[in-house]
Amino acid sequence: MTKVACNHSKTAEAIPMQSIPVELIVPIVRTEPVRPLRPRYFWVFAVWMSLGAFIAAAAGTVLGILAATEVSIGAERWTQSVQAHGRLQLFGFIAPFIATLFLEFLPRLNGTRVTSAKARLLVPGLLAVGAIASGTGTLVGGGSQPIALTGTVLFAAGALGLAIVSFGERPLVATNVDPQPLFLRSAASWLIVAAGLSLWFTVRANSGVTELDGSRATLETFLRGFVMLTIIGVGLRVFVGHLGLHPMNRFRQRLILAATNVSIAVWLLGQGLGPLPEFPVLGRLGDFGFAFSLLLLTYWLGIIGTLRRPDRREVYEFLVPVAWAGLVIYAAAVSLLAVTGYGGLSTYQQGAIRHLFLLGFVVPLMVAVAHIVLARFGTGEVKWEPALTVAFILLVAAWPMRVFPALIADAPGTVAQRFLGLAGLLTIASLALVSVVCVRTAILCQRSQ
Repeated sequence: MTKVACNHSKTAEAIPMQSIPVELIVPIVRTEPVRPLRPRYFWVFAVWMSLGAFIAAAAGTVLGILAATEVSIGAERWTQSVQAHGRLQLFGFIAPFIATLFLEFLPRLNGTRVTSAKARLLVPGLLAVGAIASGTGTLVGGGSQPIALTGTVLFAAGALGLAIVSFGERPLVATNVDPQPLFLRSAASWLIVAAGLSLWFTVRANSGVTELDGSRATLETFLRGFVMLTIIGVGLRVFVGHLGLHPMNRFRQRLILAATNVSIAVWLLGQGLGPLPEFPVLGRLGDFGFAFSLLLLTYWLGIIGTLRRPDRREVYEFLVPVAWAGLVIYAAAVSLLAVTGYGGLSTYQQGAIRHLFLLGFVVPLMVAVAHIVLARFGTGEVKWEPALTVAFILLVAAWPMRVFPALIADAPGTVAQRFLGLAGLLTIASLALVSVVCVRTAILCQRSQ
């Protein structure tokens, strides 16, 4: 500390020819680089993102190609291949990837303490390991019930852990003032429902094959409930901030929250699961309500309109609305089918509609968001960011080849199978790039800690 004497002269009328000495304390500050506070194992988010993409590229998508082209195990055990493909893609890739971002965004959006290292390590790990075991149990021999059941239990434990963390957070702003945290809590709740359905139908599986209606109910609950509500909950803050959108007011948030949750519940009640009778009308009503809520959300957020902005500075400002366009197409297709009915759709065609949501919207959006989170949660920049952009382009090229050939006929012919196979290869290349960029980020983060 340094003492400095200052003389403040006053007017002659007040104190003639007199000065008052004032002693000031001036701190001398030494400028040194200050490392920002980071949570323990802060780099683990990039590891789980990389692992999820690797599972999809190395196993999930490969099984999808074999099933779509009916080659090798895809011809010998088509149903097992399709169900194992679904579990690895959705539960082994999408679930840990999104759960990881869920745990990272949760404290940042709520203004609370950082999620514990134990939760950030265990929750995505349980989801990923459970999905791998579940998918393996479906394929091994004639189907291994103990392996599949063990995997499903581990996945359910991961879902429970995510819900505990979500409901344990106390946001700084009450939910009756800002309902945004309720979207994430609802998402975690639907993940538990999906895990419970998976466990129920795994117990009743025969030779590794679960009931088709039960498998469809599980996957749709997972996608519509956990995945979509997480995207909305995060997007209400992240997309609004990064794309310069107008925040959605409290009334609109509550309306979207209610419409989405009610539509999922109505759809599920109409599926005739267990002792409940099947009500196709409820299923179609749930479909229409879900699609309408997505279109209303899109209109109120104004995401698609950002494509017309000439002042974009970041690549994700273009990628996010392009990915969101896939959601609009999906919602329009579901609305049309809700009016006309699903009666004439084959298993391939129903899968095509689901892939329109998954490959046309969810996965491209995940890659677009990776441009943001790998920089913000990591070292401040994304090494090999152009590779992420290439991965996004490959997905946008892949999803029409995966969706439209399967919609044309009840079962794809030779030409359609070739398009399905090519779409799978593009998806593998895309996810491999994502995995490499994420693991590169994890290594750089670990070195910087």
